[in-house]
Amino acid sequence: MVRTNREEKIPDMPLPAFDELPFNARPDLTPYLLHLTKNTKPEDEFSAYDNLVNILKTGEIWGSSSKKGFIKGPHKAACFMDVPFASLKYVLTPENSDPQSPRYEPYGIAITKRYAYGEGCRPVLYLSDTETAELQIPRNELWRVVRLEVSKKGWISWLHEREWRCKGNFPLPSVAQAVFVRSTREAERLTKEIAASKSEFKCRPRAVIPLTVMCQGLLA
Repeated sequence: MVRTNREEKIPDMPLPAFDELPFNARPDLTPYLLHLTKNTKPEDEFSAYDNLVNILKTGEIWGSSSKKGFIKGPHKAACFMDVPFASLKYVLTPENSDPQSPRYEPYGIAITKRYAYGEGCRPVLYLSDTETAELQIPRNELWRVVRLEVSKKGWISWLHEREWRCKGNFPLPSVAQAVFVRSTREAERLTKEIAASKSEFKCRPRAVIPLTVMCQGLLA
C-alpha cells in the first residue's frame, strides 16, 4: 500500500430530512413537543382549561420566570415535554395533577419539533451545579440548564420530562397540530367555542383530543 501525507477526503454523507427521522418508527419517540397547562386560581382564578384557551387566543406561550425556582438565570423560558401522547397517562399522575398545587393538568398543545426548533426551542442541559460552574455557562444561557444531582440524600432528577425550552415567550403557528383537554365534553365545548369565534383565536388546532380517550383513562 502506498501511503501519502495527503489525507483522504471522506465523502459527505447525506443527512436525513425531518420526516425521515425515526420518530414514527418507535413507540418511545414522537415528532411532537407538548406544553401542558395548569390552573392559576391562587393568582387569577383561571382554570387549566381557561389558560389553554388564552394560549390559543393570544397565539403564544408565556415563558415562566426564575422567581418560582424552575428557571435559572435572568431570562424567562417556555417549557415543553418530549413525551409520546399515550405516555401522558403516566405523567398526569395524582401527585403531579393535584388541583391544589399542580405541576400540570390534562390540558395542553402539541407542536412539531420541526417548528419548535425553528423558533429557538432546544433540549435542556441536565447538569449538576458543579458541572454548570465548571463549564462556565454564561448567565444569559442558564435558562437552558436543569439541575441533575445525586448525593447521600438522594436524587434531584427531572430526566423523565425530556424537557425542551425556548427563551422568553414562544410564538405559536396560526394552525397547531392538536390540543388536549381532559374529557370528550370539553373537547366538544372547545371545538364549538373555536368555531363560533374564529377571529378571536390566533392559533387554531386541527384537532381537539380528549386525553381520557387517548390514554384510555387517566390516573388522576
